[in-house]
Amino acid sequence: MQKVYKNLATHKLAYLGLIILLFLYISASRSSVLTNFFTGNSSHHCCHGMDFYQVPNGAYAFLHGGSLTGKPLSDGSVYAKGYFVNQNVYHPFFTVVLGSWLIQFSPAQSFFAWLFLKLSLTLIAISYFFWTFRTSKYISFAVFVLAANVTQYLDIIIGQFQGILNVFFLLLLINLVKKQDKMWGSVLYCLTLLVKPIGILWLWMFLWKQHFKVGLFGCILFAGCTIPFLFSGAASYYTTNLLTHYLSPSNDGPNQIITLLALLRYTTHWSDIVLKSIQGGVLVLVLFFSSLKRIHVSKGIFLTVVYYLFFYDFVFEYHYTTLAPIIAVCIVCCPEFQTRFSRFCALLTCLPSAFILLNYWHINVTFDKFYGPNPGAFGWELMVVSKIVPVILLLVSVLVPDIVPIYTQVKAFWLALRKVNREMEVFG
Repeated sequence: MQKVYKNLATHKLAYLGLIILLFLYISASRSSVLTNFFTGNSSHHCCHGMDFYQVPNGAYAFLHGGSLTGKPLSDGSVYAKGYFVNQNVYHPFFTVVLGSWLIQFSPAQSFFAWLFLKLSLTLIAISYFFWTFRTSKYISFAVFVLAANVTQYLDIIIGQFQGILNVFFLLLLINLVKKQDKMWGSVLYCLTLLVKPIGILWLWMFLWKQHFKVGLFGCILFAGCTIPFLFSGAASYYTTNLLTHYLSPSNDGPNQIITLLALLRYTTHWSDIVLKSIQGGVLVLVLFFSSLKRIHVSKGIFLTVVYYLFFYDFVFEYHYTTLAPIIAVCIVCCPEFQTRFSRFCALLTCLPSAFILLNYWHINVTFDKFYGPNPGAFGWELMVVSKIVPVILLLVSVLVPDIVPIYTQVKAFWLALRKVNREMEVFG
């Protein structure tokens, strides 16, 4: 019993985080007051399950001779009958594998079956993370950041698949920083791509941080899961959606898109050329910092995740849960994330947006019986600022210690290059 008390006292923050995580799941299953922390649009007040039923709808239609997009069959039958559901955009392999399991339940049951599976996998991943880094002084704090991210409530209540991406992402990060089996790392990388292709940004990191095999074999596995559907034409909806977002990104903003790019577009009215220049400049800086030897692989991936959250065209509030696994790993691996100010900023990223205050004080928020409470343009701006400022502060905190050493190293590198060029007379 004494050992139990000692363990509870030592890791009280970790246990508190797990209690908060369980509370979020219990609250979401009962549609509790926590829903008022978020906008009606982000919690799908109008159409519960509009994202979740994409996958079982697509699998049901495909297995009955229809399209993976989830369109009703020729006789009008559909899995989630009576629900408003978005057209499926998820990977064909992911849709068929997960959807085939979900359609074994009724539509109402499948939603809770998915919550149970997601919670189970999340707890297993967190336990593995704790065990792997159990000797770290900051492991309890890292687990708290990982488990107590309140924005997870959105992912849970709408039945989104971001949570399962975060699980695979966490396991991949552990594999990378601990330099574990590369084939297992490749499988995990492939799984993240199958859920959502954000991992494309990490290929640069794999190249520069001696994880090339993970990226290469992960892409080969991903191609193996995709090509059969491409040849049959069943994956055309998926490739079309990807190309649309990469080649012709939308200019959406209020009141759901939570990005720095959208905030700049709707508050400054700068031209697209200026905005694209800013986006391109930030990407160059991210790639530059990530390629440096002194930048830890987890820190480099953190930079790419921040870039994605700030500049991708379709970032909703629940996407910010992706910060939880990468910040948690950085806390136990990078001293810059262990300072008091960095840990304070990490805690701020766990909080919901300013909408909770706007809604409570009725500041620029309107309520509709169908759509629920939603902010106006000014309220949306405050929401975006409240989500990106803690991330920017954390960025500054962890990058400032690198500025002078990087400048010194780059200057020495440039002088050495000039010296070599003077001797070899290749350029100039």
